[in-house]
Amino acid sequence: MGDRTRRVWRAGPATLVFVWLFAVAAGVAIPVLAYLIYRTDSSALIPGLLALLTLLALVYAWRFGLHPRLRVTSRAIEVINPFRRHSFEWDDVTLIAPGENGLIVGSRDGVAEAWCVQKSNYAARRGKFTRADRIANELLDILDLHDPPLEDEETGLRIRRARPDESRLLTRLERAASEEALGHLFPPEEYAYPVTEVTRRWRRLLRDRFARVHILELFDAPVGFVAFNDDTVLHLGIVPHHARRGYGSALLEFASLEIFAGGQSEASLWVLAGNEAARAFYRSHRWTDSADRRTSEYPPHPEEIRMIRRNPAAPRRSR
Repeated sequence: MGDRTRRVWRAGPATLVFVWLFAVAAGVAIPVLAYLIYRTDSSALIPGLLALLTLLALVYAWRFGLHPRLRVTSRAIEVINPFRRHSFEWDDVTLIAPGENGLIVGSRDGVAEAWCVQKSNYAARRGKFTRADRIANELLDILDLHDPPLEDEETGLRIRRARPDESRLLTRLERAASEEALGHLFPPEEYAYPVTEVTRRWRRLLRDRFARVHILELFDAPVGFVAFNDDTVLHLGIVPHHARRGYGSALLEFASLEIFAGGQSEASLWVLAGNEAARAFYRSHRWTDSADRRTSEYPPHPEEIRMIRRNPAAPRRSR
């Protein structure tokens, strides 16, 4: 993997400047004050307390400002916070994303927030690309070295992990795919596309350590997406001008095989009952209707059907 995987990140420059100013102020101003008080009344009590306060302030500045760091080696990501250290081997990492309290690193067994790399609530609401996003993308690039994207150089197709800052891109892709296929179920003149709600949903999925979100690219241009968890294909779509070229089949097969690789005996998905084209597409890939029904979360709340596909490698029950 080379030196690229050996990196250390600490708090941002502004935070480090503040910490150093605080440490200098505490290490100089308080002792000077203690000395002046001692010269005035010759009592050692208050200067002694101020000396103790200086020591505590310096320990606080080091522990909370200078000690936290995010360290990367060829084997793992290490999150080092003031009172606890977490280590995630690359093969176990399922989540890397900016967070308000720190950069989030997670696996199926746990999650940690690196305090030294934070993204403010303001930046998150505004969708701004920050230092935290850049570091998250650098870590995801390293993760791709351990678990590379599926790529076909001849056709230019690549299935890669979605980045934490791509919720708006995913919303645009989903909107393009949905408005073309679902206009008869969600008439646009009556029901405006729920951009805000869909973007929030993608943002949640991109920070879910049990969900996987992938983007299909054609010569680096995004043309489709798929999201799934342990046993369910959550979302799947191809932009209209690239439909009916086998790209949807490729994404569906990719998600199904990943689910089955986890040992599931069957995979499931929900599809709108009135979306006959999608249901026919899934049936052509060995998915079948189940008896489960529910209403869609978006108005006018049409009915959805749960479809399932059995893992062909799973043992069948004896009769």
